[in-house]
Amino acid sequence: MPSLTKNQNYSVKLSSKPDINPRKVNDLLLDDVSIMQNELRSLLDSDIETANFDRISELISMLLHDFELSSSDMKANTLKSLNQNWYQFCKWCTGVSIVPIPCSVDHFKKYILEHSTRVKFNTLKVYSWAVQTMHLAAGLPSPTESLTIKKMFENIESSKLTDGEFTTQASAFNEAHLEVLTQVFSQSKKLIELRDLALLTMSYESMLRESELARATFEQISFTRDGRGILLVPITKSRHSGEPDKVILSLRCLDLIDHYVTLAGIERTGLIFRKVHKSNKIGVQNNPLSGVAIDNIFQNAFSVVSEYSPGLVRGCVPWSGHSARVGACQDLLAAGYSPLEVQVSGRWSSPAMVYRYGRDILAEDGAMAKFRSDKK
Repeated sequence: MPSLTKNQNYSVKLSSKPDINPRKVNDLLLDDVSIMQNELRSLLDSDIETANFDRISELISMLLHDFELSSSDMKANTLKSLNQNWYQFCKWCTGVSIVPIPCSVDHFKKYILEHSTRVKFNTLKVYSWAVQTMHLAAGLPSPTESLTIKKMFENIESSKLTDGEFTTQASAFNEAHLEVLTQVFSQSKKLIELRDLALLTMSYESMLRESELARATFEQISFTRDGRGILLVPITKSRHSGEPDKVILSLRCLDLIDHYVTLAGIERTGLIFRKVHKSNKIGVQNNPLSGVAIDNIFQNAFSVVSEYSPGLVRGCVPWSGHSARVGACQDLLAAGYSPLEVQVSGRWSSPAMVYRYGRDILAEDGAMAKFRSDKK
């Protein structure tokens, strides 16, 4: 992974022996980072004529260096995104002969406006997130927090919506699609098809994200009194600690897993879903399936449904690993469950995603849609 700070033109430098000394009684209770942040905030409040710019630069460098060292604690995809988007901002700054940090509100505004006609609104928000993250890591006020910038983003979003730009979502993998695949694959002797059917069924019933599905292990499954499964989800996108989430797996889902495991001849330890070789066997596997591998499973399933029940996927784009989550959300709403109930099932921190994924279903359930339903 490339360095977040190496070979980038900051107006700061790091001394060989950082001077981090507690200056107040309260500092004795703080770690080095907090002490540096407090000192920097104090120096930034100085008058321009008397400000100690050398010390300000030194503190910024030390804080960025500390952030660099601790960045390994971030999730791999988050760190990758931060690297890519921060590097892009630094490259732009080099092209217009300014330093990327500290960045003024005017310079950041120019950066966003130059890119606003070429990329989608959500991409602009990611650009903003990267700049904000690095400034906060350096103990600096972020240009992204200015009211001017917030108003600019509101105007850009409004303009893009007017021009017809909408947030796209994964194509829905619904229960009807799963039923077709169950009929096609359930009696198969091909290990890969049995694994795929078990994975697709668990993905739909549990509403797991790709990474959560890939990391699922046999040890995380226990059973209810009526024989159904309880899958523990230790870490989710919205919760990284505390009590694990739990989802229920149907008897059919457990039977499909049993069928796959029996044919594979694997022990019920470790990862549930593993790579299947062309020899129709499973080898030793310590790492979870990749996001690309899970996407391919869904895309292959889409091809099967296209062949056996083309009407069910007419006008749809091929599925991805997120499609079961979208489809399950829609099916639950269509069955009459409330957005709050669906939010709990999908483990979303707010109902916003439920409304996004289910907007077509909710539109059909709207007052005017019901009122005019008998008009031919």
